[in-house]
Amino acid sequence: MKKNLKKFIEYRELLYNLTIKEVKVRYKNSFLGFLWSMVNPLMLLLVYYVAFGVIFRLRAEGMVRYEFYLLAGILPWNFFSLSVIQAVGSVVNNADLVKKVYFPREVLPLSYLCSSGFHFLLQELVLLAFLLIFRVRLSPWILAFPLLLVLQACFAAGLSLLLSAVNVFFRDVQHFTDIFLLAWFWMTPVVYPVSFIFESLPPWAARIYLLNPMAHIMLLWQRIVYNSPVNGPKAAYFSPVGFTYTVVLSLLLLILGYWAFCRLEGRFAEFI
Repeated sequence: MKKNLKKFIEYRELLYNLTIKEVKVRYKNSFLGFLWSMVNPLMLLLVYYVAFGVIFRLRAEGMVRYEFYLLAGILPWNFFSLSVIQAVGSVVNNADLVKKVYFPREVLPLSYLCSSGFHFLLQELVLLAFLLIFRVRLSPWILAFPLLLVLQACFAAGLSLLLSAVNVFFRDVQHFTDIFLLAWFWMTPVVYPVSFIFESLPPWAARIYLLNPMAHIMLLWQRIVYNSPVNGPKAAYFSPVGFTYTVVLSLLLLILGYWAFCRLEGRFAEFI
């Protein structure tokens, strides 16, 4: 693992080039180009706003500026889910490259993570512009943005490395991941406030719910963006214990995912 990490550092330029390629290919020959990075979340925002903000009337429950609450969760979740979905099949989809050329194979799933991260940053700039346009004062929590981005990237990288390696031997993993992420989305407070969980579930069930590390990551994103003075007592929930648990689990998953990838890498060409 230490040897592979050293080689990966030596090939960091390859990671950069593959990331640039993925960024350019995603919207190649598209009329709007990179603007799709902004259009996609805005369309999702419209759908969820109508469903939850109008039909189910979450605003009537005391949700101030619900549209910003939605964006605070949807953008980082899309970054996470898109990274994992693309990374799972990254080794299999580049079979010819894996068989013919030597390079650290972990560059493949990580390049998708980096390209998704690039689009996520573009989308966050759009969100920041909306906050400024609507004169929403940001809280000091906004300074934690880079740290939270690194935390989520570590969690996504560990999961991507693990699943992409296992998918080489069991192709069902790729199909299962799509279904699992859909269920995971609804088990995470992205479009609904976590207060719904505390109010509708018994304490023991709520504790089980909060074992979901992505729940704490989403809550942190919502606290950074949505926890502004206009929201008062409706500020996003934050648990120091949950945050510590998420940091430890993310680091362990990153180590486990990279270790498993390194262990299985030598047999990739045989099973692709």
